[in-house]
Amino acid sequence: MRRLVPRTFFGQLVLGIILAQTLVLSGYLYYVVVSTRQASRKSLEARIASQIDRLAAACTERIRRGDNEGLRELLELAEIAPSIQSTRLTDLSGNTVAASKGGANRDLDEDERKVLPTITGQHIFRSRRGQVEAVTPLLENGKPVALLWLEPNPAAGGSTVNTIARIALTYGALALLANLLPIFLIVRRMTKPIRRLSTATHGVLRGTLPNPEFPLPVTGRNEAGVLTENFNTMVRELEEQRSGLLETLALLDSMLGNAPIGFAFLDAEFQIVRQNDFFSVMFATQDADGGILAGSLAREVQARVAEVFKTGQGIRNLELQDGREDSQRAWLMQFYPVRTASDSVRWVGVVGSEITERLKAEETLRRTEKLAAAGRLAASVAHEINNPLESVTNLLYILRNHQPMDGSAVGFIEMAQEELARVAQVTQQTLRFYRQSVSRARVDLNEIVDSVLALYQPRLLRANINVLRETRGDASLVCFAGEMRQLLANLVANSLDAMSGGGTLSVRIRRTSYPSGGVLLTVADTGHGMSPETARKIFEAFFTTKHATGTGLGLWVSEEIIRKHRGLVRLRTREGERSGTCFVMFFPDVSEEELIDGEQDTPSADTVSVN
Repeated sequence: MRRLVPRTFFGQLVLGIILAQTLVLSGYLYYVVVSTRQASRKSLEARIASQIDRLAAACTERIRRGDNEGLRELLELAEIAPSIQSTRLTDLSGNTVAASKGGANRDLDEDERKVLPTITGQHIFRSRRGQVEAVTPLLENGKPVALLWLEPNPAAGGSTVNTIARIALTYGALALLANLLPIFLIVRRMTKPIRRLSTATHGVLRGTLPNPEFPLPVTGRNEAGVLTENFNTMVRELEEQRSGLLETLALLDSMLGNAPIGFAFLDAEFQIVRQNDFFSVMFATQDADGGILAGSLAREVQARVAEVFKTGQGIRNLELQDGREDSQRAWLMQFYPVRTASDSVRWVGVVGSEITERLKAEETLRRTEKLAAAGRLAASVAHEINNPLESVTNLLYILRNHQPMDGSAVGFIEMAQEELARVAQVTQQTLRFYRQSVSRARVDLNEIVDSVLALYQPRLLRANINVLRETRGDASLVCFAGEMRQLLANLVANSLDAMSGGGTLSVRIRRTSYPSGGVLLTVADTGHGMSPETARKIFEAFFTTKHATGTGLGLWVSEEIIRKHRGLVRLRTREGERSGTCFVMFFPDVSEEELIDGEQDTPSADTVSVN
């Protein structure tokens, strides 16, 4: 249907007027024809009634005289009239007695016989053939003796209808021509500027405007002129916006091309749609767009890109390393979906920044914290070693001056040996604490807890702190033993500082199957607790409440250790005397092969503060 509609404004206007005129003329013709037919039918019925009455009177006279030949001639003469098609005279049963030439060829039809019983006077009816007929009885001495049938000529009334229809059609054609004439004169003036605007619009789409022929000439003050002026204004504003957009794009390209962060967009085939120079150097890709990923990180990046295409969800803060031992480098990667109007993922954006120096700085801070902790422990260990050494010195002095070597002397010697064994134990625990773990191994957390508590046993006794130990189930775990020992030492040391006036230190180890199976390690104290502000910042680097002796790195390093072992930590604390703090740590069960070095696939440690 749309193909039949003209594309031009002129054609649409002409077609619309023709259709409107045709509809109006059709309605007018229908009304005229129907009205004329109704009037013609009424006139025909009145004429038939008059004709059949006059013919019936003449026929009655002929019948009274018994002039059958004259009756037949009378019927023939009646048919001469142009408005009468045939006449017929029948008896009361419908049998033909006499007929004109038009009515002699047939008997009464079914419709005519149906009206026989109802004829008591003049009767006009329409047969199934659509023909109007009239019938009236012939009376003699007041009694019907015969029936007179008359059929009018159907063409007599149709000539008037045809004449009126021809007149109406002629008027409609003349009216259509009268309407089309001004259209030819006016539309041409309207379509010329519109055609010019259409050509200029295509020029805007192709980018060929503005040109030397711009702005378009305004030829009038009508709607077309106003539209032309608005079009000229729109094109000028578009050109200004296009210039500004090109400048902005040039600035963005320059900024992204020289930024120290890698940007790239990849399609589902891992082809690079767009990238900057930094990303090209990072992955050793081609300089031009359309390159492919290369280098040691390519496989890992492709796996993440495929995951984003599949799930439609971005991946944030993913740390990757290139794996080269001679020049180890690390990157922080971001992956996000780029969607089209259909809400489907068209590309995946990749943003990468190098964090090698940051990781080196964090490792330096961890080593600094270890040195600081070593210094504090060295002072404590020196103090603890000094006491048994003085005892050994005194005992040896007494032994040297005691004569003879009796039972007392032997007792002194045994006491000296016990004190030296104590020194050896303290030294051994210190060495175990600072021995660097180079590989992961399955260890018993009970042994690590016992070694840390033994190291702090003198301070616990001096501070009047009671230790509660509890273990449920298997306490073995694949971990770095030295780092786990450092984690426990940091927590125990903080608990000692929080319970300077005595209290209870609880260390619990429990095997759990939720959420994926592992070990729950709880370290709780009854110290003065922490405020909500302090609890939110305890895992930040260089944040400390021990302004004189603290470095602010102990719990920061502890969180790094928990994250490295894919663990989670929850903090519960309440500020106030004897309120206390509780650290609950969960370490999942993993094999030595599954535990990935670093924290690249591990979320940040979960911390919750409860006041």
